Amino acid sequence: MRFYANKSMSQSFAQVLSAVSLALLLLLAAAPLLGEVFDMPTPDGGLQPRLVTSFDGGVHLLYFKKRLSAPSAREGNLYYREYLREERRFGLPVKVSSSAFDLQTFAIARASMAIGGDGRAHVIWYLPRENRYYYSRSDIERSQFEVQRSLVSDYIEGVDAAADVAAEGDQVAVVWGAGALSAEQERTVYARFSDNNGENFGPEQRVGNTDLGACACCSLATEFDPRGRLSIAYRSAIGGVGRHMQWLTLYADSPSLAKANEALRGDYSPLQPLQEWEMSSCPLSTNDFTVDKNGELWAVFETAARVVRLKSSGAAEAVQEPETETRQKNPSIAVAASGAVLTAWGEAISHSKGGELRAQLTGEHGDKIDWTLDAQITIPNFSFPAAAAIGDDDFLLLW
Repeated sequence: MRFYANKSMSQSFAQVLSAVSLALLLLLAAAPLLGEVFDMPTPDGGLQPRLVTSFDGGVHLLYFKKRLSAPSAREGNLYYREYLREERRFGLPVKVSSSAFDLQTFAIARASMAIGGDGRAHVIWYLPRENRYYYSRSDIERSQFEVQRSLVSDYIEGVDAAADVAAEGDQVAVVWGAGALSAEQERTVYARFSDNNGENFGPEQRVGNTDLGACACCSLATEFDPRGRLSIAYRSAIGGVGRHMQWLTLYADSPSLAKANEALRGDYSPLQPLQEWEMSSCPLSTNDFTVDKNGELWAVFETAARVVRLKSSGAAEAVQEPETETRQKNPSIAVAASGAVLTAWGEAISHSKGGELRAQLTGEHGDKIDWTLDAQITIPNFSFPAAAAIGDDDFLLLW
């Protein structure tokens, strides 16, 4: 028998045991408890949490906090916190953004973070009114962030969703989609690379295939694997309707993508049926990446209002059916060292509503683990869930 416990479940475990038979007690005593899922609201009343696991197993949080608690308030800043696993709490907040800005009310405009090999946190965020992507990085101790700087100027036409950032060793990559909004079928993805921990970046360059197009108002995700190859998951716009989830992998013979120049190569993985979505309008979707203990990438995304997860070497699988007829959206994924996979998402039709929090645990081989959240949880408006593995078996789930 294999099972997981919620944080609140473990607190009432004795009451459960007193109500079962001796035979069941003996069975449970012999069964290993693989781990716990610690679910909690984002600290500080924060919104739009992003959790990142660094190469050393540390868990790091980026979130937006409004300056005023009034529902109508929008202005605030981005903050960073490190998760203190032994104390099961987050450390003190560190302000990321140099100047306050209005909360982005669509998930597609959310901020992103990556942790580099030297320990620095790298953050990218999008301000639609200014039509700019801002970047900042922390010091090695992550105790303060540099003054924010605009990172994209050449390929900024038609920018309508967030960029993403990835880091591996001393490499940092920032990826975004651009091109005329009136010709989605001709848009594509672009990137800038750094090989000195974000001190400076190479020129902006096209890295995607323009024949595939790029959905204008869907965000993308990017992540390095341990070999220094960069994966990009983005939604195409083939003929204005083929809004499929494309998996592009960039690589070069040189150890630095920043110095690859013309030697930079890219391969698209073959599409699986659950990656295909025919739709004439933009679905305003988000997607996510994580890396498991074996260095394999996992992607999670939305196809036709269903959340789908895909391992780089495996077959795409949809999560459990929604509890009501609704949309599954804004997914997050985490893989523990044990091989267990936690997928979390919101269920709601409206783009501005966080929806009901849903989550599913599966084993290393895709078998569903008998586990559910303790209670019905509504994600705050304009927000979404974030998941991360902590240690070998445990998970952290924020909303």
